[in-house]
Amino acid sequence: MAEANRKLEVDAKEKPRADYDIEVLTGNEDEYIEMDLLLGVADLHTPEAIAAAESAMGDASKSSFLSASHSSSSSSSDSEDSDDDDKETNSNNSSQKPNSGCDDSCSTEQPKKRLKITELN
Repeated sequence: MAEANRKLEVDAKEKPRADYDIEVLTGNEDEYIEMDLLLGVADLHTPEAIAAAESAMGDASKSSFLSASHSSSSSSSDSEDSDDDDKETNSNNSSQKPNSGCDDSCSTEQPKKRLKITELN
C-alpha cells in the first residue's frame, strides 16, 4: 500500500491535475459510479433550467410551510374539554367571520421572495 501511495505521489507531480480529478469524466473511463448525494447540487446550463429549478424550490418551500402550519394546529385531549365553552362563545359572536381552519399563523404569510440558485466556483 505504501508503495502504491508513493507511485501515486510521483505520478501526480508529473501529470496534470485534471488526470486525477475524480469529478471529471473524460470518456476514457471503463467504469464509473454515479452518486446522487441529494445535496441540492445540479448542473444547470441554461437560463430556462435555472428558472425552472428556482420555481421548483419556491413551490417546495411553500408546501413545506403550509404542511408545518397545518400540523401545528392539531388539537390535544386537554383542549377537548374547552371545546364546549368555545362553541357557546362562537354562537354568541356570529357576526365575526367564520373560522377557516387557520389560526393567526396562516394570516402571516412568508414573503413572496423567490429563492435564488447560487453558483459555486
